[in-house]
Amino acid sequence: MSAALASACGARPDAASVPKPHEPPRVANLHAFARLYGVVRWFHPSDAAAAIDWDRFAIDGARRVIDARDSDELREDLRALFAPIAPTMRIGATGSTLAAPAELHPPDTSGLDVVAWEHLGYGDSTIVSAYQSKRRHRARTVLAPASLFGSMVQTVDATPFRGARVRLRGKLRVAGGGQGKMWLRVDRAGGSGVGFFENMDERPIRATTWTDAEITGIVSGDATALAFGLLFNSPGTIWYDDLELAVERDGTWQPIPINDPGFEAPDPHAAWHSGIGKEDLGLDGWTIDVDRDHPASGASSLRVTRATTTITGELFDDGPAPGETVDVDLGSGLHARVPIALYSRGEQTLGDDPVAALRNQATTTAAAVGPGFDTIGSTADVIVVWNVLQHFWPYWGDVQADWNQELDRALTDALDDQTPDDHVATLERLSAAAPDAHASVTCPGETSLDRLPLALASADGQLVVTATGDEHVQRGDVLVSIDGRPVEALLAERSALVSGSPQWRMVRAIAKVTAGPTGTTSIARFRRDAHEFDVSLTRSPDWPSEDYSHPPIDHLDGGIWYVDLARASMPDIDAVMDKLASAPGVVFDMRGYPNSTHPILSHLIAHAEASRWMHIAHVVRPDHVEPTTWEHLGWDMPRLEPHLAGKLVFLTGPRAVSYAESVMGYVEAEHLPIVGAATAGTNGNIAEIAEPTGCTTIFTGMRVTRHDGSPHHLEGVKATLPVSRTIAGIRAGKDEILDAAVAAIRSAP
Repeated sequence: MSAALASACGARPDAASVPKPHEPPRVANLHAFARLYGVVRWFHPSDAAAAIDWDRFAIDGARRVIDARDSDELREDLRALFAPIAPTMRIGATGSTLAAPAELHPPDTSGLDVVAWEHLGYGDSTIVSAYQSKRRHRARTVLAPASLFGSMVQTVDATPFRGARVRLRGKLRVAGGGQGKMWLRVDRAGGSGVGFFENMDERPIRATTWTDAEITGIVSGDATALAFGLLFNSPGTIWYDDLELAVERDGTWQPIPINDPGFEAPDPHAAWHSGIGKEDLGLDGWTIDVDRDHPASGASSLRVTRATTTITGELFDDGPAPGETVDVDLGSGLHARVPIALYSRGEQTLGDDPVAALRNQATTTAAAVGPGFDTIGSTADVIVVWNVLQHFWPYWGDVQADWNQELDRALTDALDDQTPDDHVATLERLSAAAPDAHASVTCPGETSLDRLPLALASADGQLVVTATGDEHVQRGDVLVSIDGRPVEALLAERSALVSGSPQWRMVRAIAKVTAGPTGTTSIARFRRDAHEFDVSLTRSPDWPSEDYSHPPIDHLDGGIWYVDLARASMPDIDAVMDKLASAPGVVFDMRGYPNSTHPILSHLIAHAEASRWMHIAHVVRPDHVEPTTWEHLGWDMPRLEPHLAGKLVFLTGPRAVSYAESVMGYVEAEHLPIVGAATAGTNGNIAEIAEPTGCTTIFTGMRVTRHDGSPHHLEGVKATLPVSRTIAGIRAGKDEILDAAVAAIRSAP
């Protein structure tokens, strides 16, 4: 890798992209509110605090404090905001003595319970997995465990519609914070992947009245099927009605017949099945039924609701002491003392009134973020995201970051935001400061992006074409610039918005370097040998991907087998397991994402697993202080026959992330040869932050270590035989990583 490309991975935005300064009081005021907001929301256990709408509170609070003229006015604004929900909290000038309210230390505690928050990871995640949050001695209704998303799908033959425009329409409405989405996908022939695809992630329906939704795309010339349907991945309720699939012929739209488009049948599952393709993914955690009371037309609509469950038992034993408080430096010459354990008599924490708090919020709440772009909403999102990462991201011990400074930077960015795209960049920069390859941001209204028809890879310090959709560009051509901007500058710009390790940021920056609004055209300059030339290329969903050098399972020369764990299925692997066990060598390709193929590990580990390499924190205090206890987990892989006794080699690299790194962790623990480069360096179940404006941010919610307990984050699983691609190898169509693995097997004693 060239020095220019290497530095791009760690680059910060150039001076031109640094946000303009604001009057210090505005950012300082928001900083003070943000610090108090997170501690009270997730650690102050009053019944009043648990009753209010915290997304509205974030917007109201930011709007209330932003223009405070000095610390005295700021203190009074904060007191007025928090008094109804945290009356036992105290705010004063830095260095002042804050008296403890009597409710924290009643003279007689007989018959009283101690209420305190207990968080098993980030329990407010809208993606439910292993994380839960509740207050001690309080039941809590939460989202039930569910798949990351649910879907209802149909497919039709695409052959008659090749080359035409296709459109999916429907009517949607939501309630309770739901986000209504449809999706449309064009499947292509010969395993060449997906053509057009959209799932409305950037523009979900949020209206509580029936609203028209539409997706339009192009049917690829080699398309085999049109897959389409409904997508639900949010809390709340979503209604669907009047779906229509149509194709454009001679300038007019002609409907394509589909089954039960208006959901009039008694059982929607008769016409629609769950999944994203032919595979049924199930609908655990989602309630789907026909609604006869709320149709857009006809007699009924389809209603989808996220299921809930009530947690009654305690999550773990440890917790703060009765009356315990934490001191919070708010800046601006202020500090606060926040109780994190309160006494309760019956169903009422001492000193507060949840009914009055709800009434107060109903009468004082400002208008929610309305049409158009609202910078107050931007700051509210920053406040929520910063706090969730501050209190629940499990990798602070592995990184060096001035997180308070990043809060000020992000608040400054948010005050400069003018569009949804600006806001996405603000949240991405904030996420990048807590390096995490799982981090991703989605916001309503952001611009849909596509790429130029190129697949690219780093080789010999250059950005090299590995597949092309344009006849003027060849595999092995070096990309020099786009619209006159050197590729190094573009990589630096893209990587500044990518969170994670240097190796992962390079992977994502390369993927994003040609991105731009769908349908836009750019002039790309290439170098072939000593000659440079320009080609005009247009962005579309049909960008090419590099061809695979072998089938998912292949028998190579000399009796060596090749198995791609990202493309092969476990049943197909089981069908040749005896042959793999007797082979002199097997190369397992783990450069992608496993296709549910981790059971292969049971056939190569020496002993049944006893290690615990996943760790979920018991969080009872704010500001990522080291938890006293953790949940420790492993996969508990058994050892199974037949055992693969030949020479085993694994291929991997920085595109291997998360689940792929779980697999590679076992390989590393078994001390098997690894060819290629280090994996991405991020692992652990994800969590999702739902923000006040409807944006979402994903992060890693649990800590993952190597099997010996040493750090994995940002380092990844390293290759024992590092091998890189070359321009000559790419031009020749070689898989140099695989070739090196085969050579290693053949040369081994």
